[in-house]
Amino acid sequence: MGIRRRTTRQIYLAGGLGFTWFTCPFNNRSRAWCDSSCMASTSASVTVGTESLAYDALRVLVNWQRERRLKRVQAARTATELIAAGGGYYNGDQLGHSLALQVDGSIACWGWNGSRQAPPDGILGDFTAVDAGLWHSLALRRDGSVACWGRNRDRQAPPAGVPGNFVAIAAGGYHSLAIRHDGSVACWGRNNEGQAPPAGVPGNFVAIAAGFTQSLALRRDGSVACWGWNLNGQAPLAGVPGNFVAIAAGALHSLALRVDGSIACWGGDHAGQAPPDGIPGDFMAIAAGMYHSLALRRDGSVACWGLNNDGQAPPAGVPGNFVAIAAGAGHSLALRRDGSVACWGLNTNGEAPPAGVSRPFKATQADL
Repeated sequence: MGIRRRTTRQIYLAGGLGFTWFTCPFNNRSRAWCDSSCMASTSASVTVGTESLAYDALRVLVNWQRERRLKRVQAARTATELIAAGGGYYNGDQLGHSLALQVDGSIACWGWNGSRQAPPDGILGDFTAVDAGLWHSLALRRDGSVACWGRNRDRQAPPAGVPGNFVAIAAGGYHSLAIRHDGSVACWGRNNEGQAPPAGVPGNFVAIAAGFTQSLALRRDGSVACWGWNLNGQAPLAGVPGNFVAIAAGALHSLALRVDGSIACWGGDHAGQAPPDGIPGDFMAIAAGMYHSLALRRDGSVACWGLNNDGQAPPAGVPGNFVAIAAGAGHSLALRRDGSVACWGLNTNGEAPPAGVSRPFKATQADL
């Protein structure tokens, strides 16, 4: 399906790309090899860089009787900003960072900057989307190329960036993904578990999500393709059939938003982050963090479940008039209609100031 034009509007097809690594809070069931660091990260969505591509892709997922619902879902994903939350554990300390797209196309950064993934002065440019990984960050330029900064030991964030005609990005643990104009997925960075094959992944995809060592992609028919590490069932080789409109990848778990507003969960559930029976509701967006999950309700409030040791996922949820969400290692973000960002959870490195962050961030004014 051709793309008519690139716009500044971002389609929130993948509600959150969480991921993390597993030293610290849990027992051996949630441990695996670790190169002295553990991580978690998500963005408010994996963003499709053209309005026409995402909307057309959504339309083919359902019949005409669900068109009204689809338009509401599209509106909830559509924004002229993007927020992202990343970070993880390093030598026992949890280190998080946050990103947000400003009205002038530049990127604001706050939180831990040990790998230069969140420079306090931000990143200048004409960007349309951002995503936060473990120790690296990505941004999609208006021309379709990808800017990268932060840790690059596994070539997940080459300083020169990645040229191409991309429409979506996702930052994982030590790997990165991007959807090309033709719907195929480009991969770079660490591939020890098959999460980022250098040849990429062919297909006709409309959204992507990168976990720590797993990758997901949403097909136009609403099913989910998975590749990478599957020890906890977070990335079944056969994929996940369904009528989905959004995906999110966590450390050990994965989420997908159905067209009816309910959420399917699979993978590790040791902290209650991915109940096998899923989450009923009328949700418009999802985000997967370290061991916690978020979902944006139609009324603008946020539902939370999973690990809440640092207040990142209060069981009662978070009231508000939000239009986007992001989940990191131990913190969570939500973008308000007025362009300000609410933060909750761990704030050790300033990644989630309790007072929030008020800057000229872009925000959709769509009526949810």
